[in-house]
Amino acid sequence: MIGKPSVAFACILAALALAGCRKPVAEEEAIRPVRAIKVGDLKAIQGREFPGRAKARDEVDLSFRVSGPLVSLPVDVGSKVKKGDVIAAIDPRDFQTALDSAQGNLSRAQADLLAMERGARPEEVEQLKAAVTEAEATYRQALAEHERNAKLLPSGAVSKSEFDMTLARRDRTAAQVKKAKEDLNIGLKGARPEDLEAKRSEIKALEAAVANAKNQLDYAVLKAPFDGSVAARYVDNYQTVQAKQPVVRLLDVSKIEVTIQVPESLISLVPQVKKAVCRFDAFAGREFAGQVTKIGSEASQTTRTYPVTVQVDQPKDVQILPGMAATVRGQPEKGDKGTDGGVIVPPGAVFSADAGQQSYIWVVEEGSQKVTRRAVKTGKLTPVGLAVIEGLKAGEWVVTAGVYSLRENQAVTILQEGSR
Repeated sequence: MIGKPSVAFACILAALALAGCRKPVAEEEAIRPVRAIKVGDLKAIQGREFPGRAKARDEVDLSFRVSGPLVSLPVDVGSKVKKGDVIAAIDPRDFQTALDSAQGNLSRAQADLLAMERGARPEEVEQLKAAVTEAEATYRQALAEHERNAKLLPSGAVSKSEFDMTLARRDRTAAQVKKAKEDLNIGLKGARPEDLEAKRSEIKALEAAVANAKNQLDYAVLKAPFDGSVAARYVDNYQTVQAKQPVVRLLDVSKIEVTIQVPESLISLVPQVKKAVCRFDAFAGREFAGQVTKIGSEASQTTRTYPVTVQVDQPKDVQILPGMAATVRGQPEKGDKGTDGGVIVPPGAVFSADAGQQSYIWVVEEGSQKVTRRAVKTGKLTPVGLAVIEGLKAGEWVVTAGVYSLRENQAVTILQEGSR
């Protein structure tokens, strides 16, 4: 007779068998979030405004390259200056003295070189010969005196100190004879090549010293590097200033620059912007035409935006001042597809397969929200992205990150700005 525990165990086995025969329930595939942009979509940037702040096209803190007391400071805050106008001047007397000294040393060395190259004049040769004769006579006298003392030394007629004195005089006069003959030889044959080369090298060093002294004198005058106006003055006249100490701040406000930050989803469209319109809070209701002059090629690490600079000509009836708050609106021209006649995509959107023989991108189909791998032909790498000249058209969504972890027909949702 089968017990109750055996019956219960059999029921459990039967239930497990039935459960194993059922088909597993298919799990619903998770939708993958991706970052994507709509390439070449002019509407994404047309009419959109970006905040910025005005700055002068050229601005610089001017300082001297030398130190000294000021003797002239003809400008003040608000002064208008032209390129080359004197901003300030340091007392030049010490610098002029140094220049005169350097020029004197150079002139003397040049005269010496000329004399060495031409050789001695006839009257100088006669003087050198006379010097040789005199030196030889002195040597003969010293030699005779020393030889006499050498004979008397053993008998004690002369002291050892007297003997040493005549010996030293003999050697000294012998050296004088040798030098006189060398001077005569130089006078007759001219200076040796190595002596001439040494003198020429000395002249080069003295010429460099003169040039440096001239520069120091020029540095004592501070001139405007461009047309502009003085925005700040940091010192007073007759004050002693140090090298590299700011003296005045000079601004060129003939053209105003406004730098804005453009998100990476739109930076590829900036090269299509031919015109820009700037508004300033200080001039409500007015718009000023500008143009894009600089496009940054590196994104901020914190905001992931790129700096774009728009330049505006200074109007005649009002003055836009540095620091004024502004907004910029782009006006791209329709039909401009970008570099090489294609569209621009981030370099990270393009990947290779098939041993690198073909380039691909992932395109997000707007209806099904699934990705499709598409072969493309790429062009040049521009400062704002990679040009795609075949296989992609404006208005399509392209995945910009994680391209190697996707598969064909995978369902995705777009995280990038502008997603639905």
